[in-house]
Amino acid sequence: MALTEENPITTNNKETSKSEEKSASFEFKDAASLEEYLTWKEDVPIEFRRFIEAKLKGVVPRPSETGLPSVDEFLNTFEKLIEGHDFDFTSVDKKVANLLKPLARIETQGGHLNIFETLTNPNVSWSLKKTIYETQIKAALEWLANRDTEALAKKAKQKTSPEEHGEKEGEQEKEQESDTPSSSEEVVSSMEAGMTKKEGEPARALFTVKPFYGDYYKRFVFNQFNPTTLKWGKPENEFSDVPSETIDPLSRRVVTGKIRGGAPLAFPIPYGWVLDSENMPKNLEVIQNQDSLPYITTTETGDVQYAVTIGRCTRRKEEHTLLPMEISGELDSELKKKIDDLKRSKLPPMKLKREIVKLVRDHLTYSNSPDAYQKYVATPVQYFQKIWEHKEADCFVANTLAVRALAEVDSRIRFVSGYFVKDKDKNGNAIMHKGNGHAWLEVWDEMSEHWVRLDATPKGDPNIDEAEQNRELEGETGEGDYGDEEIATNEETKEKIKEIKKKEGGGKGKPKKPTFSLEEERFSELAECSPAEAQKFLHALERVRAITNEHGISISEGMKEEWRKIMKERKVESRNFKGPVRMDQGINLEDPASAHIDIRSGQFNPTGFETEETKEKIKTEFGGLNIYFSFDLSGSMKEPDGASGRSKADVQRDIALLFVDSLMQCSFMTRQQGADSDLLPIKIMVTLASDAGEVKLHLTDRWGPKEQHAFYSALVQIARGGTPTHQTLQLIEKDFQKEKIDLKKKGIPNYKLPLHYAPIITDGAPNDPVETTRMRASLKEQGMVSRSYIVGGEATADDVTIESFSQIPKLLQKDIITLMHTLRPNILTDKYKQLRP
Repeated sequence: MALTEENPITTNNKETSKSEEKSASFEFKDAASLEEYLTWKEDVPIEFRRFIEAKLKGVVPRPSETGLPSVDEFLNTFEKLIEGHDFDFTSVDKKVANLLKPLARIETQGGHLNIFETLTNPNVSWSLKKTIYETQIKAALEWLANRDTEALAKKAKQKTSPEEHGEKEGEQEKEQESDTPSSSEEVVSSMEAGMTKKEGEPARALFTVKPFYGDYYKRFVFNQFNPTTLKWGKPENEFSDVPSETIDPLSRRVVTGKIRGGAPLAFPIPYGWVLDSENMPKNLEVIQNQDSLPYITTTETGDVQYAVTIGRCTRRKEEHTLLPMEISGELDSELKKKIDDLKRSKLPPMKLKREIVKLVRDHLTYSNSPDAYQKYVATPVQYFQKIWEHKEADCFVANTLAVRALAEVDSRIRFVSGYFVKDKDKNGNAIMHKGNGHAWLEVWDEMSEHWVRLDATPKGDPNIDEAEQNRELEGETGEGDYGDEEIATNEETKEKIKEIKKKEGGGKGKPKKPTFSLEEERFSELAECSPAEAQKFLHALERVRAITNEHGISISEGMKEEWRKIMKERKVESRNFKGPVRMDQGINLEDPASAHIDIRSGQFNPTGFETEETKEKIKTEFGGLNIYFSFDLSGSMKEPDGASGRSKADVQRDIALLFVDSLMQCSFMTRQQGADSDLLPIKIMVTLASDAGEVKLHLTDRWGPKEQHAFYSALVQIARGGTPTHQTLQLIEKDFQKEKIDLKKKGIPNYKLPLHYAPIITDGAPNDPVETTRMRASLKEQGMVSRSYIVGGEATADDVTIESFSQIPKLLQKDIITLMHTLRPNILTDKYKQLRP
């Protein structure tokens, strides 16, 4: 390994003295250094990097307390070695010592490197520090973390006896005393139940986390408040597979509990954490609902004990807005006036939302009084007014009122329930039980495109960390519990970058011109668009090419792989013989006379022979695919999609780009075969149904920057009008008939014509169902197969009805691959010929 830097810190000739290092005050040199620092923070676990930053900042870090024994020993010993004192390894676990000792002397091209000194040297870039972590330390820490977690999981799998649970044989427990969580998704106020929250007292833990991790554990998300029953509700779950995620090994925790067979169990999990779906027990499966919340299921019956692993996800997952909040009810006039005053103050959107939540929280007093709750529910129409008037509230009541108040400024809110774990139990674990159940809310932040947690629970709730609650309400996200040990928060770093770049821009603070990559600049020239537009398109293209099916396989790569198989099967070998050649090159005697002459003249390698030459050619038994897309851009497409919460138009745009790009890549793959392929195998046409039918891409196999940008620009236009599908079919018919004429001029026989297919994607019924049906029948008579993918409508036998646009990629990929299979030469067949005109 070679570690390089403009001024490499080596120890073969000279070292930085301890006094110089200690007195040196750390400061960022420029914006580039700050940006490197942000990358360091993103890619290096905070449990490790805080020791380095504390040293540079001149503060003493707290000992590591991840709860993983070997990891903590490694980190705490590492911190001592940073100080540079002679260290006695006899008291350290042998495995840990063997991992740490070599770091004091790493061979490099320029000499040798002391990792402990280099990482804490202020002159070493954050980029090199990150490289050192990834090449010298990461593997060791991950190995120790996995070792510790496996030991915890193994211990957790040992079933405990009934006595250890405080049970007596034959004793039947009441439901509320059971340690098996209910599968019910109803949440109730502690005021309604008359419960007093006392952290850690209940003997029955529903979920146990080892080692301890205290935080908000999210379990349910709600967006429907019933003004009659005053209960929270949500759409019925739509389950899907959980994508594989990479987990930060230093954050791994083992969660134990019980699950009852027969129903999925909602699994509480901290923000930014995921279940380790790759290492689930054989009798368990993890799935997720439409809100990306995890559930576990079991193949067994009865109550089943389990031990699963969770951890912090190493990348921030993309989030989507949920369906708009459904909540109604009259607010108190005083509260309404205060909200109106805040709206008039022209605060930034997130600041306004935080101030409204603070307004509600600070007006209320924490209480579990069932008497107060009875006053609130006695007259449902006055529910919110009574809460404001009497001021008593628990987390459920306070956050319900806060959601109603926030609805005055934005509908993108959701009510959340789960647990808040603050203290360890007597065994040092985090436990979730009925006593520390909690409720809070989330608001959508347009700037970050993520949900932001806020909590309107009044002061006094024994389960809440009020300091953390205040930080969130003030917009101070911080960096976990290590703020004092870090050089700067993400927000401070980003602000400093802006400040420096503003100065670098010169003049009157004019910002610097945005920079673009060579690829983006080149694309903008060829597509005749701005670099910013090129950047937006290329980012979108990268995103959709990463879309996977239910098995985690790229949809784009899946279609291309099927097309490769077809091209491979189309290749046939033809044999030719050439000669004359010498005997050692030939396989048959072609000219006996020439061979006889050479032999008579004394030639040991006579001529007159011939050799076989094999050449691959492309079979042209079919003409490929012509696919005519009809997409819907009617006014209803502005509404949110049921599964993802994004607008239907946005989801459809990704679908369109995914399939058109994938098919055009297949077309390019065939053109690479050259002159041996006499027909273009794939062509695409794209139409849009909006105010009127429009052609956005005439039937073509071209997919250059101009076509790509024009196509994408059409799909980002505003959804409007009705759904004139009959008009898009009329436009499709024109291109279809023109194609047939062109093929006829080329003398292509009917059995070699392309297969013509028209996928019709629509949100509900078309404007003119009768004319649409007639057009489809006409196209069928002319030799075109069509199919409608109808979101939220009725379908005929040839079509498919689905509930969400998010379901289309899987279905459409399957249909297109089925069509591709009919084109494989070894499946040539009556089924294929039946699709011909």
